[in-house]
Amino acid sequence: MSTVAGRPVVRLLEWDTAFFGRRIASISGAGIDAVSLAEALVDAREQNVECVYALCAVDDLDAIRALGSAGGRLVDVRMTFERAVDAGQPAAPTRSARTARETVTTRPTVLADVPALRALAARSHGSSRFYADGRFPVQRCDEMFATWIEKSCNGWADLVMVADVDGAPRGYVTGHVREGNRAEIGLVAVDPLAQGHGAGSLLVEAAVDAFRARGLTQVTVVTQGRNLPAQRLYQARGFRTQRVQLWHHLWLDEIVERR
Repeated sequence: MSTVAGRPVVRLLEWDTAFFGRRIASISGAGIDAVSLAEALVDAREQNVECVYALCAVDDLDAIRALGSAGGRLVDVRMTFERAVDAGQPAAPTRSARTARETVTTRPTVLADVPALRALAARSHGSSRFYADGRFPVQRCDEMFATWIEKSCNGWADLVMVADVDGAPRGYVTGHVREGNRAEIGLVAVDPLAQGHGAGSLLVEAAVDAFRARGLTQVTVVTQGRNLPAQRLYQARGFRTQRVQLWHHLWLDEIVERR
């Protein structure tokens, strides 16, 4: 995200604005302090922005204090994990993975999966910052993730793998190819009916296998600080913490009311 002389710049987010029907913008965490944040919020008001997303490092105390003092809502601890595609894995599968391989298979998605995956996505990402904010309608948050997985199946993601349990799609993982031989895992979800049988691990490894086949060497994945099961899943598959950041949402009408 661009800055001017090290100062954060407000950038209108067109997709978020259209989807939620509220003017939404973002600012970078770099260079945020009380003075620069006040300047950025003046710019946001001039653009009739209603909500500003701000991301900063967990150890950037100037930014954290400025965002909190301005009335920003701390809505997420953003955890980024990374591993080498060829990182070693346990020599033998766990009992749950052996059981899973008897009942769970992974495969690339097909368009016929979309209705089932939309329904699964709409109920699987409640730990995200959009639900935590409290001002985005829950139904719109559900629809956002349903739309996300549908767009991914229709080509926005570079890969979508599905976990079939007894012949029905009960989980998914999406992935994106980035520059520098890197890949990112996007959305991951497993139906509660299929959890506890290793489906999540199989999905993650299916994505990593697909990245390896494309000659990629590093893979990252992001999850929420409140999502301990996801963190345990990635750590068990050889991922290690790369970066920890904080998401704040600043609603301009709340900030005006505080002054």
